[in-house]
Amino acid sequence: MKNLSIKLIALFTLTFFASCSNDDDEILDSEKPEITINDPVENEVFQVGGELHFDIDLSDNDALASYKVDIHNNFDGHTHSGVLNNTVGTKQASTISPWAYNQSFQIEGTPKTYHAHEHIEIPDNIAEGPYHLGITVIDVSGNENQVYVQFIIGEDHTGEEHGISITDIESEDAVRGGELHAEAQLTAEHGISSVSVNIHGHGLDPEDGEIEWTFDETYEDYSGTSAEFHEHIDIPENAALGKYHMTITVVDAEGHTHAEGAHFHITDGNNDADAITIADMTVDENVKAGEELHVEAAISGDHGIETVEVHIHFEDGENGWEFEKSFDYEEVTSVDFHEHIDVPADAATGEYHLSLEVTDHEGNVATTDAHFNVTE
Repeated sequence: MKNLSIKLIALFTLTFFASCSNDDDEILDSEKPEITINDPVENEVFQVGGELHFDIDLSDNDALASYKVDIHNNFDGHTHSGVLNNTVGTKQASTISPWAYNQSFQIEGTPKTYHAHEHIEIPDNIAEGPYHLGITVIDVSGNENQVYVQFIIGEDHTGEEHGISITDIESEDAVRGGELHAEAQLTAEHGISSVSVNIHGHGLDPEDGEIEWTFDETYEDYSGTSAEFHEHIDIPENAALGKYHMTITVVDAEGHTHAEGAHFHITDGNNDADAITIADMTVDENVKAGEELHVEAAISGDHGIETVEVHIHFEDGENGWEFEKSFDYEEVTSVDFHEHIDVPADAATGEYHLSLEVTDHEGNVATTDAHFNVTE
């Protein structure tokens, strides 16, 4: 009887520790890896036809798996974390087009730290101006982090007058495996030489088998001093769901360029906007340049609120103030949204359009709009 009791105690002990071990094994790593970009520094200048040196340090609490380098133009002044900058124009040979680069690198041996130093050749027939360098790192558990830095190729010709306009951009949300309809009205005093389209993701979280889709193509079949741009762009069936940014760049016959951007979402065709409620939205009817715009709304989501984005653009012309900012939330199903947005002292007076875009944790998107006036 005594021997039986000892055996039962031993069996219970082994079962207990085995259970604890299994529980430990099931604890998933959710910590994002870290990125330090040593080079290039913000707004560092590189020459057309030269080399871009990038130097980065990566680290993770467990083990690193891979990293990706993404380079795309910032001619439309978009950001990956906040306010839009001024529109950019460039001038050089008429055969140029914006540069884009996208390359993935595997990290052998799954280390916790990794140092990367690469020299990337800059083509000699690309448009000068500001570009974004994005570094995305992924650990062995699939956690992902992303950091961007802006650099300049050649010269930054911000604010130059060149007689090119891109208006009425349309890029409605599209279903992966289907087509994106990209439309815009183009004008160029000196004639259109080419039109380029760049598409890249914003804050995506690809699942197994998905890709963070990027697209770059130059169209040379547009000409004259005005044209209606309309292209159908195929979206891969494994494109990651979420928010994407599209930049349209026009090059005229004298080599000037001008770009404008727009956002859209790639969905799986099952967007349930009714799962999100945006109520009691109020925006100041009039706000003076140099003061604050108040924006309020009561937001709720059945699947939890992930982001609330504010987009502002000028309605009365091309050179007005533009604003974009994303507010992130975790593990909340309701948000009492109340933000004060600084209006620049030099913001053009006139009517502005404000869009409030809410995304939940299932990828559903709902929007609501308002108008306000900037006064002197």
